[in-house]
Amino acid sequence: MTTRSREARLLYEQLRALEQQARQARRRAGGRYSRREVIQALAKPPYERRVGDQRISDWVPTGDKEPKVPSDRSSDDVLALVRLWSSWAGESVNERHWRNLLEQAQPVRVLRTMSTGPGRPVREFTDPFTLAVHEAIDGGGASGLPLLPLYVERQHDRWLADVVNGLVTRSAGQPGGALAVLVGESSTGKTRACWEALSLLPPDWRLVLPLVPSPAEALIAALTEITPRTVLWLDEIHRFLSGDRGEQAAAHLQEVLNDPRRGPLLVLGTTWPDLWADLVKPREDGDRGDPHAQARALLTRRYYRVPDTFEDTDVPELRRLAASDGRLREALEQGEPGRITQYLAGGRALIDRYETATALQRALIESAMDVRRLGHDTPLPRILLEASISHYLSADQYDLVADGDIERALAKLSEPARGIRGPLTPVTFREPGGPRVLTDDIRLADYLDQHGRKKRRTKTPPTGLWDALMDHASRDSLIALAEAARDRGHLRIATRLLAAGVEAGVPGAAVAAAQFLEEEERPDEALLWCLPLAEAGNVAAMNRVAGLMEATRPDVAVAWHKKAAEAGETHGWLYAGMLLRRAGGFEEAEICFRRAADTGVHGGHGELAYLLQQAGRTEEALVHLQQEAEASGGYAVVETAALMRERGDSGLTVLAWLLPRAAEEGSKDWVGIPWAEHALIRHVAMDALLRSRLCSLVDEEGQDDAVRRTLTALLALAEELAKGDRQEKDTDTPEALRQQGRLAEALGQYQKEADAGRRDAVAHVAALHEQLGRPSEALAWYRRAAEGGDPEVVPQIARLMTAAVGPDETFDWLKSSADHRGEEGDPDQRAAVAEVLRIAGRTDEALAWLRRASQTGDPYAWRQYAELLEAAGRPEDAQGMRRYGWEPCGEISKPWSAVPEACSASVSGCSDVAQSQN
Repeated sequence: MTTRSREARLLYEQLRALEQQARQARRRAGGRYSRREVIQALAKPPYERRVGDQRISDWVPTGDKEPKVPSDRSSDDVLALVRLWSSWAGESVNERHWRNLLEQAQPVRVLRTMSTGPGRPVREFTDPFTLAVHEAIDGGGASGLPLLPLYVERQHDRWLADVVNGLVTRSAGQPGGALAVLVGESSTGKTRACWEALSLLPPDWRLVLPLVPSPAEALIAALTEITPRTVLWLDEIHRFLSGDRGEQAAAHLQEVLNDPRRGPLLVLGTTWPDLWADLVKPREDGDRGDPHAQARALLTRRYYRVPDTFEDTDVPELRRLAASDGRLREALEQGEPGRITQYLAGGRALIDRYETATALQRALIESAMDVRRLGHDTPLPRILLEASISHYLSADQYDLVADGDIERALAKLSEPARGIRGPLTPVTFREPGGPRVLTDDIRLADYLDQHGRKKRRTKTPPTGLWDALMDHASRDSLIALAEAARDRGHLRIATRLLAAGVEAGVPGAAVAAAQFLEEEERPDEALLWCLPLAEAGNVAAMNRVAGLMEATRPDVAVAWHKKAAEAGETHGWLYAGMLLRRAGGFEEAEICFRRAADTGVHGGHGELAYLLQQAGRTEEALVHLQQEAEASGGYAVVETAALMRERGDSGLTVLAWLLPRAAEEGSKDWVGIPWAEHALIRHVAMDALLRSRLCSLVDEEGQDDAVRRTLTALLALAEELAKGDRQEKDTDTPEALRQQGRLAEALGQYQKEADAGRRDAVAHVAALHEQLGRPSEALAWYRRAAEGGDPEVVPQIARLMTAAVGPDETFDWLKSSADHRGEEGDPDQRAAVAEVLRIAGRTDEALAWLRRASQTGDPYAWRQYAELLEAAGRPEDAQGMRRYGWEPCGEISKPWSAVPEACSASVSGCSDVAQSQN
């Protein structure tokens, strides 16, 4: 072992000791122990690792043979071996301890980073267009111009340079990973900026561009092989983090970025603002699941917004370079002010070609726009566009389309102009050294794609487009298209799209179908979709079956949760424990919670602590509650502080534990309730002696100014809390003034609060104006409240506006405002306006309005439509709407079945299967 580190010796000795414990425990239990039995046990669930005898003998040799340090790639096999030996020895597993041992035992990094990994050296990438940098206009045929226009460094370039340089300079001895995503509209220079950043890297760095078989799958595969000093090129990063494998890819990427053995690693990404917002949008109450939880955790605070236009400070350098590059000069002279990159990428030219296209060409472009905004990935199957155009032309126009016209229209649209690609271009590929191969797929120009998302956002897709999608959409887009159909209330179409995905072998389609049907309250049919997969070993399907069983057969649900946990979905231990606890099986629940805690499941220690506390085992409970609080923060911090005080810990002891929790919470830009800060302030407020001691620290000579400021602020908040809620006792609050009849004074205070940004104060201002007999001022403030997203003021607006301008103008304004809020992701006003219309006796108008909102993509409108039918005395229609949805034409769908096709021939047999589980 002279050539190995002390850490390598420690790993070997602890492995040997653990094996000895396992051997002795087996023999005490009357069993046998041999390496062959170890290998056979590792090959079975829950381990399922193929580890040969030779490898174990290398790591833990017998006799005088020199042990070998397990490689990085063997770490999962070693951990499986540790779990097995620990299980036989009756010991719990501290995975963090063993992972640290494995990492520290590795040879020094310099020796490990010299091997080549996936990808190619950065210096070999000399063609920017292979990395999807936009081609630029040709500069009017001028000769001698470089491949790309001369580059003007802007603020986002400087941010990106700081990320890259920071990673490179700390690569010697301080490995790590960095993710940098540029977020901006199409053709604002995002990909070009990433291309320029590559020049900052040393020449021995490599670049990986994962795309095949799909971006997410390719990324997952690349991450298993990634080596230090690598760039991951994730242009259009939403493609890699969406879909069935997107969350897995995000979680894996986060893990690799945090793994010091894999760094330095640079991940460069780009995306559009609306797609970025979808990936990072927090889950809200009432949302159907949290489809991007891992992506949100990965991306938050790792981006920079690229502006649409050049700043004034960038223009002098732009003018200087324009003297040497005619393309820049033309963009300055002829483009819209500041929109230089858009002009260079041909954005204006593409819009001109779209707006002046023939009817057939426009039909092809608009069908591509609609297909993309409904969720279809790029590229688009040509047959899909051809099948769609009849729905974008009048009957007479379509009758005039002759043989060969579509071919000629696509050829015309693919023609480059001024050096940039056309609106619709065929997708080609070329193997190294081989000829260019033309495919049957088509790509819509990015600029037109984004233009269509904005300009056609409120357009209802043609009814027949859904039929074309069901027949010709790409298999990898079927789940996303099903979600778009469901958002619009087209439940039958959503089911058919998911069924097509299952038939085409799309990963996750059956589980998605089951989840969809469960959420639409069709659990029996949902079970038929996922039960066969679960029985075949699909972990996601096991989770879904367990969830479906929880209400009716909790014992079966527990079994499925355990199966999923043993197969790697460790949250199953937590869910099984909760069900067992609810059923009174406390001993089994404790075992499950301990398994959850040991495998690092969020909430595992907390649930175990709660169970132990119920059993009166307070000391044990506190240990686990502290672990939960220190690992995850949140409300566990409040509970831990309370339990420490209940145990009799001194105020200083609790304070010493709380201070690091509050500091950690502050360093993470905490989103949500700052529980650690809340617990800290409340703890100080509850302990007068502690406050006195802290006051003496503030007054202490030589005290650090920063510490003094922090303590002063803490004491001020604690003193205020200790005195009670002064808001309720204060006679000078605006609400107190209003109750005393001092309306003018209350109005003045509420108006100051509204002007300072307090949103709920706006409606109070409006109400006070009305009380004071000022209806026009009240109306203006109520409208301001509505525009700020307050749906509760809609009836007041309707009442005051009707009196002022009449009902028609009133409802036109209300609907326009509600539509605007709905497009911005706040649909509450639509429900309020629909209810006002119904009360006014305009039910048919309300229903038509909600129908249009649903058809254009409002995911809440079709459910509001059903509620309005119920309120209007049409319960059967309401029930049919909720159960079956409606067709794109606006009619409530006739009854349909979601039984899988494989079950259709023997529905009774399938029902028996479902009933046996229920």
